[in-house]
Amino acid sequence: MEPLRKSAFRDRLSAMYDAPPPLGPTQQQKNWSMLAHLCGLVFLMPPFGNLIGPLLIWQIKRTELGEFVGAGAREALNFQFTFVVMLFFVASLNFLPIPGVGGVTILATFCLILANLYLCCVAAIRTNAGEVFRYPYAFRPF
Repeated sequence: MEPLRKSAFRDRLSAMYDAPPPLGPTQQQKNWSMLAHLCGLVFLMPPFGNLIGPLLIWQIKRTELGEFVGAGAREALNFQFTFVVMLFFVASLNFLPIPGVGGVTILATFCLILANLYLCCVAAIRTNAGEVFRYPYAFRPF
């Protein structure tokens, strides 16, 4: 009877430790990747906060939590970099000596901010569902 209990114990241990890894990302990986996308919503609070958040998550958590977090944070960083470049471009149009440019730049800035809010929320929702979200029209230098 004693050998049966030991073998049953060994069978349970081997079944517990030899289990296949989960197929999708873990909840912790989803949360960190979602946070990287949601950092894009703080572009008005601290200066360049939308760039600093995804950059820190990409640099610190990609080795600890894996490629899902790294890919999500890198994609969020690339989109926020594109967003900041487009905002600077629209702001520089104000210096052109053309009448009526001010109204166009205000409208373009408003549209860029709405697009950033919408795409960050969609990216966070899809990332929390386990997908790797790719932003449309994003320059990808990183």
